[in-house]
Amino acid sequence: MREPLERDDEIAHIREALDAATRGEGRVVVIEGRAGIGKTRLVHECRELAKERGFGRLQAIGDGLESAMAWGVVRQLVERSISRYSGETREKILAGPSGAALKALDDAAQDPSEAELARTLHSLWWVAVDLSSTRPLLITVDDAHWADLSSLRFLVYLSRRISDLPIALVVATRPPADNAGPLAQLSVSADRLVPRPLTTDALSTLVGGHAEVVKAVHAASGGNPFLAGVLVDELAALGLPLDDPDTADKVGGLGPSTVFRATLGRLPADAVSLAGAIAVLGSHVDPWQASALAETADLTAAVEALVAANVIVAGEHLEFVHPVVREAVLSSLGPIARGSLHARAATALAEGHASADRIAAHLIHAPKGTLPNAAEVLRKAASALMAAGDARMAAAHLTRAVDEQPNDAALRAELGRALLRTGDAVNAHRHLKAAAAGLPDAELVAAAASATAAIEGPAAAIDELTEAIVQRPDGESRLHLEARLAVFRSFLPDQRKVASAHLSGYKHLAGGTPDERTLLGLLAQMGRYEVWPHDEVAATATRALANGAYLDDATGSTDEMVAWLVALLALMAADGVDTAQREIERARLKVRTHGSPIEFAMVANATSFLNWRRGDMRTVEAEAEAALAAVAQEDPVSTVISLRATSTHFAVYAALERGDTAAAASFINAYDQAHAHARPTMPTIWLHEVRALIALADNDPRKAMSEAYRQRDAMHQVHVDPPTIPWRAPASRAALLLGQQELALELAAEQLDVARRWGAATEVGAALRLLAHADPSARLDLVTESVQVLEASPARLELARSLVDLGEALRVARKRSDGREPLHKAIELAGECGSPVLLTRATEALEALGDRPRRQVVVGAEALTASERRVADLAATGRANREIAQELFVTPKTVENHLGRIYTKLGIAGRRDLARVLA
Repeated sequence: MREPLERDDEIAHIREALDAATRGEGRVVVIEGRAGIGKTRLVHECRELAKERGFGRLQAIGDGLESAMAWGVVRQLVERSISRYSGETREKILAGPSGAALKALDDAAQDPSEAELARTLHSLWWVAVDLSSTRPLLITVDDAHWADLSSLRFLVYLSRRISDLPIALVVATRPPADNAGPLAQLSVSADRLVPRPLTTDALSTLVGGHAEVVKAVHAASGGNPFLAGVLVDELAALGLPLDDPDTADKVGGLGPSTVFRATLGRLPADAVSLAGAIAVLGSHVDPWQASALAETADLTAAVEALVAANVIVAGEHLEFVHPVVREAVLSSLGPIARGSLHARAATALAEGHASADRIAAHLIHAPKGTLPNAAEVLRKAASALMAAGDARMAAAHLTRAVDEQPNDAALRAELGRALLRTGDAVNAHRHLKAAAAGLPDAELVAAAASATAAIEGPAAAIDELTEAIVQRPDGESRLHLEARLAVFRSFLPDQRKVASAHLSGYKHLAGGTPDERTLLGLLAQMGRYEVWPHDEVAATATRALANGAYLDDATGSTDEMVAWLVALLALMAADGVDTAQREIERARLKVRTHGSPIEFAMVANATSFLNWRRGDMRTVEAEAEAALAAVAQEDPVSTVISLRATSTHFAVYAALERGDTAAAASFINAYDQAHAHARPTMPTIWLHEVRALIALADNDPRKAMSEAYRQRDAMHQVHVDPPTIPWRAPASRAALLLGQQELALELAAEQLDVARRWGAATEVGAALRLLAHADPSARLDLVTESVQVLEASPARLELARSLVDLGEALRVARKRSDGREPLHKAIELAGECGSPVLLTRATEALEALGDRPRRQVVVGAEALTASERRVADLAATGRANREIAQELFVTPKTVENHLGRIYTKLGIAGRRDLARVLA
């Protein structure tokens, strides 16, 4: 087959994309153009070029009928790759990545949650990684404008994570109607090709004939290759020769509308009926099924007629030669005829025990009453669509199901929830309220309140829930509404005092049910922000976490996972690190075996907080960088922005402890560039603290003071003042540098007062040290007390800082011999905590006393970054690159790059020597 005419640039781009994928540099190509312009031909050329290069190849074609079926295109990609195999070979393939993909899709259908959708997308991405591990992989999707939403989301997910994989993703589509939809998103990371109409010269080469006829065909077809071919076929059927200049006059009267007449207008009735059945049934149609639907008298003759007329391609399945032909056939069927065919198809599929989604795809176009169990079939199909993240199509199925059974309150409730997921809060509220009237279900009342919140805001939802609570007796259903009420109040700063009083009434709860744990988790968060006694907050958070039960509650919901995380943070802020570590280990195991990048980042952030609390800055740095890498390609929703803010916060802490101010600033700059206009949340507020710390490290006290006051103002606006992320500490240090001694003393005294109200040893010890800097007259006593307090704290780095201050204070007080012991201990702790800055300061303080401590030289394993050390440790245990990548939610290529740098720094040839060098 010769190359397409006038497509040299497009084919060159495709060759370049394949060559890049061969080098391990993934590429995305989107071929965009109107019907008939030659997109399918370019996809075919791409597949041939990939075959020559030894690529593995997966292909799928979007289909209007299958667009209502969850994961339709993804299943095509997988199932087409195994359909030609049988027996032992097929079993072997199913035991590998292809089987893993199908299992991921089947598992997703059982859990219609947004968290499960994220896990499924990540599992499918790993399937693509595995399939490309032995040879480059080409994935082509033609007619993607008809692809189902869940599959399009996967293509977007893959496209964002393809750059260091040997994968070429080629997607052919008509121009997207929605500039914000998945196809539009796909173009962002793609090499976008827009094939142009053929010129008259190219058309002359393609069809031949007299120049005037070619010119007339070009004008009538607009240079569209497919339509030009249809016009030429019609001319032949009419007996009008192409080499006769008089034919040109006849061409104008034909036009592109002749597709149906040119392809089917002269065929026998049986063939036309069969074409209509094939058009209704979709792609890859079974001949016998189509024949039964069309009631064809002679299937063989009808198929032969359609093949001879270049309408279909016949084989094991029947397919139209081009989507335009199918559209022409469909448009020729009236609505009654189409509805009748869909009804008969649904009935036949139901009798053949086909899957619910395939039956439902016809039911939504068939007359009401087609099947006696139509509502149940539509409901089941909708559940699979919800699991795949296609709430819009699920709502369409459920709307039709409600038409079948309008008095089914449970069905109406499902429709309401689906509409809520689509953003149609008005109709969601209507259906949920109607369902709640028919079912005494507190969850429906709460869901209706969520719709109210979307329509009128949280305040209206609060009023609605308050009224519903008054009308219910005490019990579990009422408690569920109380929990939802508390959640809505937590969104509103002006509700904070009311929310605090409301939550205080639940301090006695044991945490035995999900609703109790929700209330206790919110209570612990409130206590942390409002500076309640830390031991009370720790006890409340511990009951909320309930030995892993709260984590189990969170399964399936990102929002619930956030609630678990804030309860855990409250516990760690109250120095409850041992209980927190057990929770984190549970969560890490769960995420490692079946998690999403967002869930991984949540656990990584919890681990960062835990190790920051303890003072292990190497682990803080590794976890923060891992979290940032995991969510780098996620959509910037509020949860992801908050995770990035928290990870950035801890990454800055770690960089400053290394003395790398430039790296600290780069973390902040990267966040600001990505989320400059993000809506403020608590984690984004805290970033002012690290901006102030960077300014102090740059010797810019005025900027530090400004950033500290910005955090103060933001905190005051929402009525919180947690001592764990203080604004007064950098402000006091800045005031000292600006010569404002009185202000520095005032701020430090306030910080100590807040810390004592909180009561955790970590905050009290740090505040005493801050006051010691601001009050030279009491410095020795204050820093001595700080050390005593911090010795009972898990915060080893805070203790090391106070020990350095104590050693320096003793030297100033001319107690030089007394100063040596705390400085030696500080040097030991600073080294263990991974703080070169503090280690250097402690060493210099000891040298000022006349000692000559051994200077530590960074060599061997100590020269590795925190992220490199983590990869090295995992590799030393025998884990393969893929296993390491899965555990850290990165690509195998990233692990490979890390190991290359590790081997160079350690001066070793490979992983065999790792265990020896790291021991």
